[in-house]
Amino acid sequence: MSRTRLAGALLFLFIPLVLVLYLRMPLGLPGSVFLGMFLMIGHRFVARPFMERHIERRCFWCGRDLAGPGVPAPFRSSGETVEARACSGTHADRLIAFARTVAAGRLVVFLLIVLPVLIYLGNALLTIVGHGFLPLDTARTAFKIPIAVAVVTLSFAWPLGARLTREPAIDVPAHNLSLLGVSWTLWVFRIVGLFWLGQAAWSALRPY
Repeated sequence: MSRTRLAGALLFLFIPLVLVLYLRMPLGLPGSVFLGMFLMIGHRFVARPFMERHIERRCFWCGRDLAGPGVPAPFRSSGETVEARACSGTHADRLIAFARTVAAGRLVVFLLIVLPVLIYLGNALLTIVGHGFLPLDTARTAFKIPIAVAVVTLSFAWPLGARLTREPAIDVPAHNLSLLGVSWTLWVFRIVGLFWLGQAAWSALRPY
């Protein structure tokens, strides 16, 4: 593994670390939530420059270091053009298909991923001051299930984007996808999402 791929993998580990802090709360409610929010916000200021620094030398799809100039596969993200490159025409096509799928499901992504995060953190902060509107166990379930449904569905459905003609756009933090490469990130999300859904199903069936 190259140093760049290793650095990307290490930066990616901050994402599961934040999830552990939010969901397991090893430092207690206030300490875990505040540290998690600090890492979540601060991570961008490290991961985004990492993406921009290596954007021309790595395949955005698989994370592999490019032997040559690669194949252009640009997409829009938060109003800017990300000049992504791929190691082959096949990987460039896959990246564009993925970006078109994300663009087509932009509202769904917000409702199933962004909104649950905001609600969960809002409830956690209110719980700290004694005004939470959901028990923490209920809030965890309401956080995990919609996110799991979204990422598992996306991990299987992204090839449908090859049939779309809309502009490719990834209006989620593209720098997080660049750390491992989109394909490996989708595999991680698929495994974690299926595990969360399995946990939820087991919890629902266990009393019977």
